[in-house]
Amino acid sequence: MLGGACSPSVGPIAVGPDCPEKPFRGPEQYADEPGDLLVSDFEVGTKDLAKVAGRDGSWVLGDDGTSETLTAQPTMACAARDRWAGHFAALGYKSWGANWTAIFRSGAGAVPYDARAYGGISFWAAFGADNGPSFSVPFGIVTMDTAWNSLVCSPCDDHYLTTVPLTRDWQRYVVRFEDMDQGGWGSPQTPMRRDQFVGFVIWPKQPVQQFDIWIDDVRFEP
Repeated sequence: MLGGACSPSVGPIAVGPDCPEKPFRGPEQYADEPGDLLVSDFEVGTKDLAKVAGRDGSWVLGDDGTSETLTAQPTMACAARDRWAGHFAALGYKSWGANWTAIFRSGAGAVPYDARAYGGISFWAAFGADNGPSFSVPFGIVTMDTAWNSLVCSPCDDHYLTTVPLTRDWQRYVVRFEDMDQGGWGSPQTPMRRDQFVGFVIWPKQPVQQFDIWIDDVRFEP
C-alpha cells in the first residue's frame, strides 16, 4: 500500500525552482529507523548503496540508447532529507526507455540477495519541474528469475512491479512485496522468490517519453 505524505510539523527548506515542491527533511519518526534497513540515501555522494546487512551493490542504469537527454545520479540539489538525493530524468527515448536499479549485491552477473526478513520497501519520491504531465511510475523488484544477466529468464525483464502515483510534492511511499506482479509476458512466470532478490528498480513506462523523478531514503520494511 502507499504511505502518507511528509509530516506537517517539520518545516520546509528553500530549494531551487526545479525541485519538487514542499520539500521536507523527513518526518522525525523515520529519522531513527534501524540502520540495517537502509538501502540507499545517497549520502556517500556516489551511486553506492549503504554497505549494511550484506548489501554492497550500487545503482545501475539501463538505457536503450535513444534518449536525447538522460540523468541518473546523486545530487545535492533537491534532497528530501539530509543533503543528497537521486535524480533520474530522461527526454525523447524511442524504445523501452531507461530504468535505474539499486543492485543489492555486486558481482560479474546477477547475484541473489536473501530478503526473506523483509515485507516491503519504502522510499521518498516526487516529480521535478521537467516531468510534464504526472503519471503512475512503476517501482518494483528484480529477482534472479527476471534479471537480464542471471541466465535464468528468456525473455527477461518482466519484473515484479507496482505503480505509484507520484506528485510534485515529496512524499514517503511504502510498497509491499505481495502487491507487486509480473506483467505476464516474460518467462518464467513464477511467484516472487524473496531469497533471490537482485535489486530495486524504477522503470518509467509512459507515452510522453519524458520523466523527471527524484528519490531519496530507500529502505526495506519489516
